[in-house]
Amino acid sequence: MNTYKYILGAALLMAMATSCEDKLNELPTQQKVDGNLVVDAKSAEVALNGIYYQYAKCGIDNYDVECTNTTGTYEIYTSNLAGITVYYQGEYMLEQHPGMYATQGLPGMVWQGYYNTINAANAVIANVEPMSEKAFAGNRKAEILGEARLMRALAHYNLMHWFGYFWDENSPYGLICRDEPVVATKVSKERSSVKESFAFILEDLDFAIANAPETSEKYYTNKWVAKGLKARVQMMRGDYNDAASICLDIIQHSPYQLEDYVFDIFRTKGLDSQEVMFGIKPKPGQTTAYEAYCYRDEDQYYPTKNFVALFDGDSRQDIVCYNHRVDSTMYNLYKLYLGIDDPSFIVEAWSLGKHLWQDIRLATDVEETGFEMRLTEFYLMRAEALAYQGYNEESKELLKTVLEHAGVTDFSANLDNATDQHSLIREIFRETLRNLYCESGRELDIMMRVPKDIRLEFNPYYADDQYSVIAIPASEFDYNYALSKEDQNPGYAMD
Repeated sequence: MNTYKYILGAALLMAMATSCEDKLNELPTQQKVDGNLVVDAKSAEVALNGIYYQYAKCGIDNYDVECTNTTGTYEIYTSNLAGITVYYQGEYMLEQHPGMYATQGLPGMVWQGYYNTINAANAVIANVEPMSEKAFAGNRKAEILGEARLMRALAHYNLMHWFGYFWDENSPYGLICRDEPVVATKVSKERSSVKESFAFILEDLDFAIANAPETSEKYYTNKWVAKGLKARVQMMRGDYNDAASICLDIIQHSPYQLEDYVFDIFRTKGLDSQEVMFGIKPKPGQTTAYEAYCYRDEDQYYPTKNFVALFDGDSRQDIVCYNHRVDSTMYNLYKLYLGIDDPSFIVEAWSLGKHLWQDIRLATDVEETGFEMRLTEFYLMRAEALAYQGYNEESKELLKTVLEHAGVTDFSANLDNATDQHSLIREIFRETLRNLYCESGRELDIMMRVPKDIRLEFNPYYADDQYSVIAIPASEFDYNYALSKEDQNPGYAMD
């Protein structure tokens, strides 16, 4: 058997003896081990767990507690770049773009995190593919490969919306599409074009749709998650016909259903919700998500004034962005970002209230859960895809359904405004921000899809498409000799 060195876990052999049920809480710590430890179906399952472990960014927090660390990259940073949230010290990522270096922390953190997932997926694929199907029960070998290729596609897709010129298929600024485990002799690889990158991702997804399990626990993937990701990719590419068709298939035929009241997902149900398609299960007792939003009972991230304005006249206002009093230490921030100018220096401010809501200010398993994909997204996405092809009553009905499940009964502030194609797209955009913010980057994806005037109405920083990408980290150029400085995203300094 080929021997590949890849990331799996120091406790790999011990983990083989454990049950595969509830795998995310049984995953080993990660370090390089010899790939030939994948020798049978059981060890292949453990290796598969390692991919999910990497995607969940499992590790140890500052208190020596095992945790998932996805809140920043998957929830907060994308919403910050989209203009939905601002750090309590006034930091707003888009303001840093003109002077952002390739050596700054954010590019490296995002880049390395997703490529760790890709490397783990490639290790599983490389070691499972040569194994005999007789070593597995039923169709499990194909399912494992389907899950591995789906997770590889998911990581490449996320890299595309951070680093790739996805809006231009003719652009050379695509991804470094890795299909082999990275070892000392296989670090160097050139950057693919955007068209080539999309083709690579779609090939993985088509394989996953054909081979991944029909259903799974919510913290694993299946063919419906693969279809959902393909819909995202097609929307990113501008293939609205295919995206709309896939969304309809998910809505009509998948085992998922809209939650009667969407906030039950974030209050009590978490991954038990019938709407959640894929999520990240927290480690027992972790508080990393809670402390990312609200460290020591002080909010770390606040909604911007433009985001708060989306809820004017909306019955969700006091749930999603609730009001509280703050002292003078935060005055300058609120004056700058929320437009509040109170001479008493004791001001009313807004807090994010979706994951951490005002009546329960203590971390719970539900609050620590990460939501990577849920059914509401595909109602909104089908509505959007249809609307790009012309004013469409079905789009309006899909939007109404989403609003109703969010507890909205008065449509005068949103749906009643959608009387032509442009206003319909605008309202779908606004509801996508309201409904899916701080989940899995949906707000950042749609920001670059909508007509520019709608985008700029909400976030004027996006006048230049350059702001939709960040710098490829300098470390990639240090070790990947196939890259030259000309492969860096335009406008970014190397140091």
